[in-house]
Amino acid sequence: MRQNLNILFAFLFLIGMVSCGEKKSNAEHNHDEGHSHDHGHSHKHDQVKLSDGTYKVDTQKSFIKWTGKKVTGEHFGKMMIKEGAVIIKDGTVAKGSSFDMDVTTLTVDDIPVDNSMNAKLKGHLHSADFFNVAEFPFVNFDVTKVENGEHSGEINVTGNLTIKGITNSITFPAQLMSHDGTMHAIADITFDRTKFEIKYGSGSFFEGLGDKTISDDVQLELQLLAKK
Repeated sequence: MRQNLNILFAFLFLIGMVSCGEKKSNAEHNHDEGHSHDHGHSHKHDQVKLSDGTYKVDTQKSFIKWTGKKVTGEHFGKMMIKEGAVIIKDGTVAKGSSFDMDVTTLTVDDIPVDNSMNAKLKGHLHSADFFNVAEFPFVNFDVTKVENGEHSGEINVTGNLTIKGITNSITFPAQLMSHDGTMHAIADITFDRTKFEIKYGSGSFFEGLGDKTISDDVQLELQLLAKK
């Protein structure tokens, strides 16, 4: 009798082990199905719903991060937006949208503020060698054409960029989002500073600069929020 009970208990224990193993396997499978492996970089583009009209740029929340590169490294900082308006037509950004960047708010963020080199670089960027802020305190961008991008919410923006009174056309991709009626646009913009007569340290115009050469390209990361 005792032998039969032992056999029965062993059989029940074996069934329990198999059952637990199946549950664990199913749980791991479900976790894998629900877990994104792109670590936050989703490739899904939700449909953006923006009602037509004029959206005023929120100058307190919008900003531009600038990056300038040189042979020995790079410098970066931010600029605020003075004012701007985004025109939405047929659910997307339209010609006539514009915004002004306030160069007087330019900051240098890669060097500690209490380091004398911070003020020195900031002063040089404000000087006539670069943006000549005393005479041209603002940089303007006016949208002239918008085309649909590859995915929903993506657009290719063409417009006139004006720096130091000189205007050139540039094109860049942008991503549109909508949060509770607020339009949010993100864009990575690159422009050639020498086309705006900012030639200081440019290897395209000066020889023998060596490791003092500064890249002609300036990179801007735009974070633009606007609301009706």
